[in-house]
Amino acid sequence: MKKSISIVLLLTAIASADTPPTPTGPTTSSTAGQPGALVLTLQQALDIAARQQPSLRQSKATAEAAAARVDQSKVILHPTASLGASLGTGSKSPHACVAADGTASTCGGGYFTAGLSTGLSAQASWRIYDFGLTQANIRAAEASAVAAAAGIDTTVLDIRKSVESAYFEAVARARLIKVAEATVTSEEGHLDQARRFVAAQAKDPIEVAQAQARAANARSALAQARSNEAVALANLRAAIGWIDATHSPVVEGSWPEPSVELPELTAMVETARKNRPEIVQLDKQILAADASLSAAHLEQRPVLSASAQTAWAPNDNDWSPQPTWSAGISLTWPILDGGKSKADVRLANANLANAIASRDALLVSLTSQLDSARAQIVANRANVQASTEAVDAAKSQLHLADGRYAQGLGSQIELADAQTAVTTAEGNLVLAEYELADAWAQLRRALGQI
Repeated sequence: MKKSISIVLLLTAIASADTPPTPTGPTTSSTAGQPGALVLTLQQALDIAARQQPSLRQSKATAEAAAARVDQSKVILHPTASLGASLGTGSKSPHACVAADGTASTCGGGYFTAGLSTGLSAQASWRIYDFGLTQANIRAAEASAVAAAAGIDTTVLDIRKSVESAYFEAVARARLIKVAEATVTSEEGHLDQARRFVAAQAKDPIEVAQAQARAANARSALAQARSNEAVALANLRAAIGWIDATHSPVVEGSWPEPSVELPELTAMVETARKNRPEIVQLDKQILAADASLSAAHLEQRPVLSASAQTAWAPNDNDWSPQPTWSAGISLTWPILDGGKSKADVRLANANLANAIASRDALLVSLTSQLDSARAQIVANRANVQASTEAVDAAKSQLHLADGRYAQGLGSQIELADAQTAVTTAEGNLVLAEYELADAWAQLRRALGQI
């Protein structure tokens, strides 16, 4: 896990600098007092993400589009009607005129004579029966809409896991800053001790140089720890979807481990199969693919339709024409479609096979996901316990080394070793607590708990 590795690297940097702190059990972020900083609990971070994470809005828009496609698929079930009107101009055709003596001649009209033409029309159509094609398309659209709606819950779970992981890393970074700050304080105190011993000619002057080097390394490690926390908070901002540039989120600083006992694996598998929205989503995708396959098989069936229309088209030569109308029933049968329906069947079969395989793959991996998360929690709980005991032991060792050095019996090497042990143990405890909190987040994601 990249985040765990990055924390280990920071611990290694602190330890290699021989700058172990006296642990102080930090509970708040070091940046909480900065102007514009807004301290967030984990629940507050999750609530903000639920309101403004862009990926969640995208998922909701996708579900809305899928619901609209259901409405589109149902349009063909209902009659449609349209109205039309036209007005145009053009050259008038010559027309015959009858003189008083009864002779006929051509008069009026011609290329350079303009005339008006108008038209009013109305038409209606209705697909009466298509042997199940429309109903198959509707079933496919409805199943896809339900799958898209389930996708919202999947997005919520992913956002929650992302926010929790980013939040826990920020907590770990803040605690490591406290470790580094305690290191600086401890090393500066030992530097002062070394100077006083050398001034009293009780120690060799080289111990001052050694203490100065360790104090400088401690300050360098503290600067790196603060930089790492800034990066972690930037990642948290992205995970939340934070858009307020006037405030920066910082973490409250505690590990929100659930106080519940781990259920048995079989119970967790049953819970996950009920809760995981991906299973619902894939089941509905299978139904949609199956309905699309049915529709593809029905594409070459006949279609029975009814239509009616009426029109009136007078012009400036003759405003007397009566409106016309017509109505009829038609049966259309696409006997030859160039292989379109066969290609659609092949595509629908492939989509169905893919949906079934995806659902089965999730069911196969579900048990291993839960078993892995459960095992990590058990192991990390034991690691936290052991790390806590190691911190207590290292503190006792440091206390004895401090006492020996204060009496002039110990050396800087002995003191540095004792401090390094405390630093390493305290850092390991932070890492173990982070991994335990993250393991709980992974378990919640695997169980589908929103």
